[in-house]
Amino acid sequence: MAKSLVKKSWQFLAGFLKKLDNDHSIAYAYELTYGLLLAIFPFLIFLFTLIAYLGLDATYILQLLQENLPQDIYKLISGTVVDLVEVQRTGLLSLSVFLAIYTSSGGFRAYMTGINTAMGYRDRRNILYRYAVSILWVLLLALTILLGLVGIVFGRQILDLLVAYFPHFPVKGLLEVLRILVPVTLLFLILTLTYMFIPVKSIRFRHAFPGALFATGAWITVTLAFSYYVSNFANYSRFYGAMGAVIALLLWLSLTSIIMILGASLNAYLITLRKIGNPYVRGVRDRIIQRKQKAEVPQEAPPDKFGELRKSLEEALKEDDPSAEE
Repeated sequence: MAKSLVKKSWQFLAGFLKKLDNDHSIAYAYELTYGLLLAIFPFLIFLFTLIAYLGLDATYILQLLQENLPQDIYKLISGTVVDLVEVQRTGLLSLSVFLAIYTSSGGFRAYMTGINTAMGYRDRRNILYRYAVSILWVLLLALTILLGLVGIVFGRQILDLLVAYFPHFPVKGLLEVLRILVPVTLLFLILTLTYMFIPVKSIRFRHAFPGALFATGAWITVTLAFSYYVSNFANYSRFYGAMGAVIALLLWLSLTSIIMILGASLNAYLITLRKIGNPYVRGVRDRIIQRKQKAEVPQEAPPDKFGELRKSLEEALKEDDPSAEE
């Protein structure tokens, strides 16, 4: 039994690695790394500026970044955005919106290319349509993060009310659970939505779930391990000086990009392995069925106009040439 399980696991891993090699997944992950590097700072500036103008408390996001990112990366990011929380700039808001739309959408287009390649699709849609879709995803991501932050703010107010009526209510324990649960849930939700709807043919939730679950767990594990490694073994600032934080950020973005592409590849591999012929959502599924039915309907042969013309000419020649009848 154990040998059979090991054999099946090895076959699964070998097939998955072969798919990654055939799809050039690592190359697309490095392309995504470049897109994320260009997108991360304008997006954070846009996000934190919106948070400041909405009057929300951004310290929770900064606290999450500090707890989950390596210190060099956190210092590099926080030094850029903390000032935006304290000082509101109208001109900077409009500029950051433009930069976020342009650069963050570029990162999402690289992500879209990687996911479609992993799913075995070639995106032939109009370039303007792809720009519009990538911009829409940037706005959706910002909205999701803002809604999560609003939920945390209202959640704390609800907990304060519970403490007022129930003094022995375990507020600290619930806050600790929310501190861990909210970012993990947001990450899983974002990955699931992108794996479902970014491909040219949108897939159903149950086929996007395995890759999103794997990518969420892998990203948390790799980020914590990388943070521990950088903090205790690899002091990039000591060797590279001011560039140390940038190098650490590049390595972390590379690992993040690889995990995101691996999640999409895992979904595609499981669909192929299970021989699921129609994993798509209802709208896409109905269009595919209609195309198949249309292809299966026998088409009537078009009238042979040239054949009819030839036949009429032959009959006319026979009437004009009496010897042909003899």
